[in-house]
Amino acid sequence: MADYLKYFNKPIDVTIRKRISCRTFADRLIDEKDKEELLTFCQIINTGLRDEKVTYHLAEFGIEALRDRKISAYGLIRNARSFVFGIIDKSDSHNVSYGYAMEHLVLKATELGIGTCWAGYFDPYVTQDVQVHENQAIPAVVIVGYAAETKTIREKVARLAIGASRRHNWQKIFFHGRFDKTLASEAAGPYSEALELLRFAPSSGNTQPWRIVKEKNHNTFHFYKKVINPGYEKKKLHDMDIGIAMCHFELGAEKNGLKGHWVREDPRITPLPDRMHYMISWMQG
Repeated sequence: MADYLKYFNKPIDVTIRKRISCRTFADRLIDEKDKEELLTFCQIINTGLRDEKVTYHLAEFGIEALRDRKISAYGLIRNARSFVFGIIDKSDSHNVSYGYAMEHLVLKATELGIGTCWAGYFDPYVTQDVQVHENQAIPAVVIVGYAAETKTIREKVARLAIGASRRHNWQKIFFHGRFDKTLASEAAGPYSEALELLRFAPSSGNTQPWRIVKEKNHNTFHFYKKVINPGYEKKKLHDMDIGIAMCHFELGAEKNGLKGHWVREDPRITPLPDRMHYMISWMQG
């Protein structure tokens, strides 16, 4: 277990519930003090789940430099001026590692009062000043800045359209032993809060592709990916979503004094629903 919780200064459950995707930013750069604290935190998580090397960068721009650029695929971002992103060594699961690592930064930014928005589709202009080798990747960027006092009409409409604040209930995403038996909160025992904090994780288009199966007689949780959007799947954004969910779950477990580790041991649960793929497991101990 990574033990990252000690680097947060506020209760992690409060921070996770406070985090929202910000798309309308104030026209200003991040204060030097906040920037220094965020960049210092970046140095803590410098390897992925499979020891992929991760290096972080903060890119800042004048407002005019980005005025005519489509920063993200949805065209809803306003006054974006700062971007945090990592360069990660490629592996067969580096997108999962990237989501896991970067979501810690997102939560630290939230703690500092900095607004964030994940962007899996982004203008490469914002990363042009860094060199990326053939065996490396920048799977996504996180737009950072202070939230504007009021959201644009377009952002309000978009949030309503995708149900940005809605989360699936337990019955849809948490299961007990098999996919045909839902997991009750009581049956999750001490992991109930960790799963609840996972529920609040952000995801591409708010698709929430994670499905978790708890073993009946053990505190082992198998993480599956359900392909919701073929475009997101092709770009491996659903994989990043799984990494983000893992971050929330692990921090929730640590908050409750629960130790464990990540392993890749497919339990081969049958029957397996369509478009469902095993990703990783959490084992207590």
